[in-house]
Amino acid sequence: MSISLVGQIAGRSIRHELAEGILIIGRGAEAGLRLPLASISRKHAEIRRDGDVLTVADLGSRNGTRVNGQLVIGPLALQPGDQLELSGVLLRVEGDQPARPTHFTESATLIPREELSWEEITAERQRKQSRQSRLFQILADAGELLTIPRAPAELYEPILDLVDTALEPERSFILLLEAGRPDPMIVASRIKGNPSEGGLCLSRTMVNRVIEQRTSFLTTDPVNDPNFDGALSMVNQSIRTAVAAPLFDNEDVIGLLYADDTRAKRISRDELRAFTMLANSIAVAITNARYHVLEEEKHRQDAQLATASEILDHILPAELPEIAGWDLTASLEPCYEVGGDLYDARLLADGRLAVLVGDVTGKGLGAALLVSQVLSLVRFMLGEQWHPGPLMNRLNREIYLTTDHVRFTTAFLGLLDPATGRMVCVNAGHNPPFVVRADGSIETCATGGLPIGLLEDTKYAAKELTLAPGDILALFSDGIPEATNADDQEYGEERFAGLVTAHRHASLPEVVQTTHDDLERFRGEVPVGDDMTLLLLRRR
Repeated sequence: MSISLVGQIAGRSIRHELAEGILIIGRGAEAGLRLPLASISRKHAEIRRDGDVLTVADLGSRNGTRVNGQLVIGPLALQPGDQLELSGVLLRVEGDQPARPTHFTESATLIPREELSWEEITAERQRKQSRQSRLFQILADAGELLTIPRAPAELYEPILDLVDTALEPERSFILLLEAGRPDPMIVASRIKGNPSEGGLCLSRTMVNRVIEQRTSFLTTDPVNDPNFDGALSMVNQSIRTAVAAPLFDNEDVIGLLYADDTRAKRISRDELRAFTMLANSIAVAITNARYHVLEEEKHRQDAQLATASEILDHILPAELPEIAGWDLTASLEPCYEVGGDLYDARLLADGRLAVLVGDVTGKGLGAALLVSQVLSLVRFMLGEQWHPGPLMNRLNREIYLTTDHVRFTTAFLGLLDPATGRMVCVNAGHNPPFVVRADGSIETCATGGLPIGLLEDTKYAAKELTLAPGDILALFSDGIPEATNADDQEYGEERFAGLVTAHRHASLPEVVQTTHDDLERFRGEVPVGDDMTLLLLRRR
């Protein structure tokens, strides 16, 4: 049987099929089902599947796990239809259900009093030619506007066709409210006769009543109408009949539908009601069309994020090199699906180790492309044995010439001789790394020059540092020290350096995990605000 977890996170629908074995659910990169929310623990819960048997267990999460409202203490059985709650995220367990046969009986106890075939309905519709029946037909046609996804502008002509069929006015207008504008704006119109006579001057009293009170308006005698003190504008335009209805989408009034005529026309209350219902259907169609545009934009952005994520998956190092006498580990936790941080570590042909940490401006596809460009150029020049200073100068010029001058990146590059512990490094506007010495003292590296890509002719000078046995070099991005809590306090480099110092004798992966745990405790419920990258290098 196919069993899946179905739900929504951050407005995005998710469906994850449960395979045999264990599924880890959490915020961390190691989770099989990743829920990137601050309230979700890195390893929040696990689901085990053995055949059609499911169990769920909480992994010591901060906010707990529930099934159908029951707090999970130990392993708990799951069934299709159960609701799994992980700190506000609701996931439903769905499984394929076998089809059940429908049972029929030969009983003749149900005898119809009347029968009506579809052919009779069609024939009756064709026979009725009255104005009222035509209005109901128009309402049925208006419903078709809701069935075909399209852009709002593509609806305007079909809407005017419906108004024309309903009332046969000389003029009809669609007016929509726009953010930042007090009055509705004409987005479409249809005018019969001389287009030069198509100017629209509406009574503000009428417009306010239609929009603010959701009241439809009809006048066939504007001269003597006591309800609209602005009716003079209609008289000046020789208007004898005018009708308006709110474009109400069942939640908000988004504008109004208006039609008028220089001829005196008899419009009944039922026709006004039908016109109002037509305006309601039109408003729903326009709102749905707007949502469709937003959904299309979201799909486009999701596709870009997927492309960016794929780029980063291929460009960032899949594994780190092993160097005799040295320990090396790295972690990159993006703020969103795709971040702007980067790191690299690779052994060169001459035996030296190159380490790089950077942070490009922006997120998404643009950031991923710039990360790809920076890493590709650096790797090429390292392969050609460029010295760090000239390498950074050339990298700066290439990024400046090939970007829009709004994008740039900070970077720290170091070349380490493993035999001596001597590192030649360049800092281009990045957070200064620090060295935790074996005795617990801390030394901060030089700040360096401007970020890469800001100015065409920036020059970078190389510096040196030496790592003795037991020393740890910490390279990081600003997402760590600039993390904030509910009181808007920053985590800070001092706290970060103190934590690394206190755990300098632990394994480097343990130091990384301890850092992330401490950051999580510090932030509390405040979500991650920036990418967090940490690369640690220790000489044994």
